[in-house]
Amino acid sequence: MGNQGIRRGAGKGTLLLTGLCLAAVLLAGFRSAGVAGGEGSAGVTTSAEDTASSHRFAPAAVVHTPSQAAYSISPAQTTSQATADKGTGSLADSLERITSLGGIATLPDSPLRLVLKWQGDYSTGTSGVSAAEAARNLAAQLGLGAVSRSDEDGHMTSRAGAALDGAQVTLFWSELGGARSYVIVTFETADLRKAPELPAAAESAGQQMLQAGIAAEWNASLQGTAKAQSGPEAALFSIEQSIQEQLPGMNPEESYEDDTTYSRSYSVPGLERAVSSGSHSIALQLAVHKNGNNNTNRVTLGLPLITIEY
Repeated sequence: MGNQGIRRGAGKGTLLLTGLCLAAVLLAGFRSAGVAGGEGSAGVTTSAEDTASSHRFAPAAVVHTPSQAAYSISPAQTTSQATADKGTGSLADSLERITSLGGIATLPDSPLRLVLKWQGDYSTGTSGVSAAEAARNLAAQLGLGAVSRSDEDGHMTSRAGAALDGAQVTLFWSELGGARSYVIVTFETADLRKAPELPAAAESAGQQMLQAGIAAEWNASLQGTAKAQSGPEAALFSIEQSIQEQLPGMNPEESYEDDTTYSRSYSVPGLERAVSSGSHSIALQLAVHKNGNNNTNRVTLGLPLITIEY
């Protein structure tokens, strides 16, 4: 797994993400659609209001911990390795990859819960279309029906949602002021393997956002019951060993641990998406959390990072 290899007891620390100036605003307004299903799904999806009330985000950085369920990745912090590495690949390719990795890391009968988010900036000045009108247009294009608007923490916010293509699809549109908005379209399903139409629908949604003038980027988190049921660190080590053949050059960069959780992030040459963290380019994150309710391990995979609760 790279020249450094994977070993137990890799450097302890926290994953420090840069460029999250919008995180506090987004966390205050974003509520996950919450599709119940799969082992450990109850209590995994939390509202951003709960998250924001227990964590404070610095304007330029955030310390990543497992209970930060809905923080957002700004396109400004992400890079496309397709350009840097001259590789190619679509969202559908990445979802096929994360499904394969999830199948290796989880029990055969475990549902694979997926939360996929398209998110990015919108400027009224650039498009000439008001945020309210643009939100209604996008919701209609996505088949989400009527849009509700309300003032949330001092920001006009538009929301819409519907069950489509085996997933719960939601639109969150927050007007930040200065003709700027931040937009998130979320696809969530209790079991990705039972939603074969989701990848194409999610890819189409991203194209529609780009056509609407939204500089959107995606991130995906997959979750299930881990095969390895030892302690979280040992279980993560086992998962690393089982998937490394599918990820040539996979190299551990940063880690997080507490009494019930162990997480590591990795650089992986050739993956389509990455996020900058200090001097590292992170393309994959893994986490194992010991569920205190049933004493089983829940594994979460994130491309390029996990954006749901471990």
